[in-house]
Amino acid sequence: MVAFSEEGSTSLSERKKVDRSVRGRIDESGKVLLPIILVASDGLEIEVEALINLQFGGAIVIPEDLTAPLGWRRLGARRVQSGSEWVRMNHYIGMMSLGGELKNVVVLGGAKAHPVLGQRLMAGRKLTVDFQQGTVILE
Repeated sequence: MVAFSEEGSTSLSERKKVDRSVRGRIDESGKVLLPIILVASDGLEIEVEALINLQFGGAIVIPEDLTAPLGWRRLGARRVQSGSEWVRMNHYIGMMSLGGELKNVVVLGGAKAHPVLGQRLMAGRKLTVDFQQGTVILE
């Protein structure tokens, strides 16, 4: 039996769950990587691999050389702690997708090679890293 609310939609228990899982990989040096999509201001989607860093409490850091082609708006700069030192990093507002869910995020510019994903984007989700199989799944 399907229960309908006053608006005529099915109840939450009957709705099909959307699969937001993302499959990544572990590279030859042991880095845990997930594919993400960065959306440029003109709507162009760019898929890149992002390094997972569970010590980073923010959302995402991307290389500065990616910010210009994306056309993201620079909000200013802030001092952030990177390891044992404080560094000045530009921050931007940008749109990205992780598992099909588009969201606007505040992005720091300054990663060296790979974009870096932090805890804020993975909050409420399950991360499985299997070094034996070389697989990474974010559900």
